[in-house]
Amino acid sequence: MSASQIFNNLHLITDKIKNVKCPDKVEARLRRQMSSVKCQMSSVKCQMSSVKCQSGQLIIISLIFITVVLVLTGALFGRTASFLRFGGNSLRQEQANTLAEAGVNYALWQLNKTAGDFGGIGETALGPVGTFEVQIVPKTAILKGIVATGYVPDKTSYRSKRTINLDALVSSEETAFIYAVQVGNGGVFMKNTARITGTVWANANIAGENSSLIDGAAYATGTITDPPCTPGSPPSCVAHPNEPSSPPMPTVDYAYWKDQATAEGITPCPGGICSYDTGSINLGPQQFVGDLDLKNTVTVTMNGPIYVTGNVILQNSAILKLNENFGSYSTVLIADGTITIKNSAQVQPTSANPKGYIMIVTTSILDPAISIQNGGANAVFYALDGGAELQNSAQVNTLVTKKLTMQNSATLTYDSGLASAQFSSGPGGSWQIKKGTYRF
Repeated sequence: MSASQIFNNLHLITDKIKNVKCPDKVEARLRRQMSSVKCQMSSVKCQMSSVKCQSGQLIIISLIFITVVLVLTGALFGRTASFLRFGGNSLRQEQANTLAEAGVNYALWQLNKTAGDFGGIGETALGPVGTFEVQIVPKTAILKGIVATGYVPDKTSYRSKRTINLDALVSSEETAFIYAVQVGNGGVFMKNTARITGTVWANANIAGENSSLIDGAAYATGTITDPPCTPGSPPSCVAHPNEPSSPPMPTVDYAYWKDQATAEGITPCPGGICSYDTGSINLGPQQFVGDLDLKNTVTVTMNGPIYVTGNVILQNSAILKLNENFGSYSTVLIADGTITIKNSAQVQPTSANPKGYIMIVTTSILDPAISIQNGGANAVFYALDGGAELQNSAQVNTLVTKKLTMQNSATLTYDSGLASAQFSSGPGGSWQIKKGTYRF
């Protein structure tokens, strides 16, 4: 029975008592009923009070629960915000790094496109992400520093920045000339006062006469005579005849060097001869179709590989020198014909330490394919399939040939720096990253 129903019954009974005159027994019974009703009403009030207490406890528990949920949610949102912020920073840093690498690639592309004539570029946009800029630090003609910087979103208001520093150089080939003279099956023959300072290797005999000398070790698969290998000090020579085999000859990639020279231009020679006889000129990279004749007082600076389809002649007081920008790197002059250096003509290396040399190569099979008379040719000579002849006051640094003949006062003095010589095609060659220089 609900509380409202009990109250209604109570009022009805009270009205009956007021309006009806009953005997004492009836009145007593009614009083008992009223007392019972009052007890029920008290019970209902207690129940209602208990419900109110329970409701208050539920509210408190609900508030505590909501507070805990809010705290946990706030912490979760904080962690999420930190994660998103960290992820955003990492993404921007990676984007800046990619932009800087794009700057490096752009610089290499421009160096190759312009044959090294690229000085850098200012801030350049790369899509909607950001920008990059490139600075070029000249070091030599074949070595340049690259400083590339990437910005997100731009240089003025960047939120992330990355700088890459590296060196770029022209591709080169390493050719080891570890002996003063290395000769094929034609052998070595020396006479008069000819002299070699350094180690000699021959896949044949080594013979000499008069006052010819080898100041160093002499190795041969055949015999070695005295002279030129005369024991004693000075000079001293240690002979190693009848060796079972000779070391492999240094190799030169003829096609590579011809291509490197030809890629920069072809010069047809009028009447079959390209002649230069006065003044100072720059040659290379270049191909000459015909003979190349350098004579009289001309000074030629070699800026890259030269390929001559005919013969090469240096005579009188002509000078052929390697551009100082090569530093310790060397380059190649290659000819299909013979090489002749005579009178007081000179071939000069760079002044770097170690020096950069011109390697003069011939593919001729003639004997001699290389003839050096009088002049001071401080260069590397290579005639793998032909002979070489040095006479009078000829001077060279190292020589690889099928056969060698030296006479009169010819000298050959080895430069130890040639043991690991680097030959480069010059600024017009292929630019690439120098190993070990990439840094942030």
